Amino acid sequence: MILCGSAEVGKTSILSRYVDGKFSNDYHQTTGANFLIKEIDLSHIIEKISIADKKLKEDIKKKGFKLYFWDIGGQKHSLFANEYYFMDTAGAMVIFDILNRESFNELDFWISKLKELSGQVPFIIIGNKVDMKDHREVSFEEAEEKAKSYGVEYIETSAKTDTNVSKAFEMLSIKILNSLK
Repeated sequence: MILCGSAEVGKTSILSRYVDGKFSNDYHQTTGANFLIKEIDLSHIIEKISIADKKLKEDIKKKGFKLYFWDIGGQKHSLFANEYYFMDTAGAMVIFDILNRESFNELDFWISKLKELSGQVPFIIIGNKVDMKDHREVSFEEAEEKAKSYGVEYIETSAKTDTNVSKAFEMLSIKILNSLK
């Protein structure tokens, strides 16, 4: 799974919150890509998975689900060095900052790059930094409309307050599992 989007939207913070349960107010730009692994407990969502193959579904329930995350640096000028990470991805989170209109406008770039390099993999759009919604530049309705135009789900998160972070990963995990044959 990859997390992609413009620089400073909170990709690393979301991933750190989910995998390690931590949040740092200090900003450290991701150069290249970060790699993390988390084993997912699917017991509470297994019935939401619509895999027709009963044996596969039972195997997933019994063995669990391990996700490998690539946090892709958001600098478009150096993206060619990170294109490899898009190639074999099973799914993606395309993230923007609700306080930054430019990061929202760049969603089309990131989604086109994802489709170009990864094909039709499941993805969701995330609007991050909802803890500061009083300063938002992108409305919930506008972002939801963008997601609908791509036929995907939209969710708002805050890595700082841990709002909807696990739910976002759960949403994408279900989409990935439902895409298995």
